[in-house]
Amino acid sequence: MIAIAPLAVVVAACGSGTSDVVSYTDPDKLSLVNLPTEWHTYEIAELSALEDVPFAEPYQGFDYPAVSSLAFDGAPARDVSNITNSLAVVDFPIGAMSVRTVGDIERQYLNRAALSQSILPYFQFLDSQEHVREDFSFGDGYDGVRVLVSYVDDTGAEVGIAYLISVTDPADNRMYSIVAGCSRDCYITNQVEIERVVDSWLVNKKAS
Repeated sequence: MIAIAPLAVVVAACGSGTSDVVSYTDPDKLSLVNLPTEWHTYEIAELSALEDVPFAEPYQGFDYPAVSSLAFDGAPARDVSNITNSLAVVDFPIGAMSVRTVGDIERQYLNRAALSQSILPYFQFLDSQEHVREDFSFGDGYDGVRVLVSYVDDTGAEVGIAYLISVTDPADNRMYSIVAGCSRDCYITNQVEIERVVDSWLVNKKAS
């Protein structure tokens, strides 16, 4: 049994935090997130140089190219390779917010599974458990899913936990997503902070 505080309780408590935060947005101001001041950020140019960009996975053979992306971590020192770690083994929070295009063919197969699995393909891992899975909406047709999930990695020994929100615009031309998480012990320690970050995320509904 993984001891995760109920998400609704944590979300309700977020406003009482005292950590200083900084607001970050992409150059086109498509989305915004508030991060603790001591966390580090990595923009799309740095991410594009990685061999495998995290939190941007193909799903059922479909890719969703990034329009913008901002990764982040709560590591002791800034290093873009921090975010390439598996959530199940990393001992500090990592995550990313992104805006990706949905092609004509991909749009025909777009569903709630694609919204989550193209960010983190936890269906393929052992013992994945969705502690929260519910519809989520910013209103005005910006609808999707909110998930809190835990899973066992390929070794069968380590557990990762992630919290994500993923929505599309009204025309299903773009997918907007945010995810953050880390290993089980790390998540339990940093749960309020991680969920505060994800819940601070906003999309610019005037930019589509």
